[in-house]
Amino acid sequence: MISINELAGEYEHQYDLLCAKIEGLRPLLCVYKGEDLYLLRRKIKTYYDMASQCKIIAVMLADYYREDENEAGLN
Repeated sequence: MISINELAGEYEHQYDLLCAKIEGLRPLLCVYKGEDLYLLRRKIKTYYDMASQCKIIAVMLADYYREDENEAGLN
């Protein structure tokens, strides 16, 4: 069974992979034209949205136990 911190690490890893894909595609923005440029921009936006969600989930998972500890300290 995978721990929450390991799962957060997996999401962080996916975030890094998606960012690398985006960086690899960016130079093509200067080369492509017309419909190809449109499709490339759409692909980059999709990867960006996916990366953003991976980062958000990774942070939420990493902070999962910290929130419980903070709430316990307030009571």
